[in-house]
Amino acid sequence: MANANHKPPSRTRYEESHPTVSCRLDKDTNDLLKQRLEDLGGVSFADFVKDSLGLLQLKMPDIEEIKDTAACEGYNQATEDCQIWYYCAGCRKRIDIEPNDNAHKAIIGYMKDKGWAHASCHKH
Repeated sequence: MANANHKPPSRTRYEESHPTVSCRLDKDTNDLLKQRLEDLGGVSFADFVKDSLGLLQLKMPDIEEIKDTAACEGYNQATEDCQIWYYCAGCRKRIDIEPNDNAHKAIIGYMKDKGWAHASCHKH
């Protein structure tokens, strides 16, 4: 029968070289610590302590980088969902219409010349 307290030698060596550290915090301080760890990208408490001791250099997320990434993703999604395009009469490849370019202005002019309007506007 195996002893319930038996640890492999490798586990014993690991525990000796990596002792457990613990502390008690009041709830507000614990919540603040959890928020700080999350703000740092979900780093572990051990990495946070190492950074505080100068043993590790944690990188704070760059707010501008996050904004740029989000804006780029939003622009790409809007382009995919709302892009105006047509097929070339010659090669049949797709031509994307860019806002305010000549093709866009031509479409606006065509719609105006042909009297295109909301369905509800035509009823009057």
